[in-house]
Amino acid sequence: MKKLAPSARGAKGLTAQYGGQLVCVRHRLDETGTKRITTVELIVSEKLISRRPGPTVDVEVRPQEKQLQAKLKAAGGKWHDAEAVWSIRRSTAIALGLKSRIVPRRP
Repeated sequence: MKKLAPSARGAKGLTAQYGGQLVCVRHRLDETGTKRITTVELIVSEKLISRRPGPTVDVEVRPQEKQLQAKLKAAGGKWHDAEAVWSIRRSTAIALGLKSRIVPRRP
């Protein structure tokens, strides 16, 4: 089996036929090995997807850590005065190196 990009030699004619919808062209042999079969992979639709936001966690940050507070705010964190914690997406907290500062949620 041979897989070709739309711009490769051997795929030019199909690129002219299918245009920007063409993803790749494949050439393969049948079971007996006497025929070459050409298949194409086409884009038939494109749609934006919206992902569900990941879980949020509470992070403890000391009052004197102003730079870290600024990073949390820039990353979309929210300050909760009553609990004295920052609420932020778990993936963001881990990316900022704050996994050890995640505190359990209070009931």
